Amino acid sequence: MKPRILLVEDDEGLGETLKERLEQDKYRVKWAKTVSETETLYAPGQFDLVVLDLRLPDGNGFDLAEMMVKKEKDLPFLFLTAQAGAQERLRGFELGAAEFIPKPFHLKEFLIRLERVVSLKRPHFGQKWKMDTKEIHLDSFLVKRGDGTSTLLSKRDCSLLALLLSDPNKVFSRSEILDVIVGEDSFPTERTIDNAIVRLRDALGEESIRNVRGVGYQWKAEVEPLK
Repeated sequence: MKPRILLVEDDEGLGETLKERLEQDKYRVKWAKTVSETETLYAPGQFDLVVLDLRLPDGNGFDLAEMMVKKEKDLPFLFLTAQAGAQERLRGFELGAAEFIPKPFHLKEFLIRLERVVSLKRPHFGQKWKMDTKEIHLDSFLVKRGDGTSTLLSKRDCSLLALLLSDPNKVFSRSEILDVIVGEDSFPTERTIDNAIVRLRDALGEESIRNVRGVGYQWKAEVEPLK
């Protein structure tokens, strides 16, 4: 599951392009065009990263960053703006900005720098998740329970779990799943998938994974990144 991004950009064309491109890379994006829209969408714990324009129709990105830092001091944010003079950059970094990207910019550069912010500020993002009283540790192939017990997952089962968690809104077809676990089994079949799903449900609960008959499987349980 990719990070949740709050994109604050009043330029319709640029905002739409960024949102579409980020969602292609499986980021979960909410887009606001004004300060008031941002204040409506934002709440502590709702986003993993914020991308802020400076000049907005009803205010500026500095004030938004200051508000967010007061409520959530560890929330990473970056500025994306045509106002990129020395004074603006200095104020942005004083507020705690992870990046200050001047417009115009190359889309690929933006994506690389954004990925860098995610990796530096959320080094375990996507690797550790909290699910009720359980913890999922993809990096160590473990499911830990509140009572102190744990289940060790195989590399193949962990790869399947990581795939399902990467996009909970999607039903992954059996062919897509086979593409992921090929190489983990000499002769992977649909039965291989079914057996892996049974083991994951045993570890995580019967309702954690949904079976869509004739299509494939989808992650259903509520999870949040574990810091």
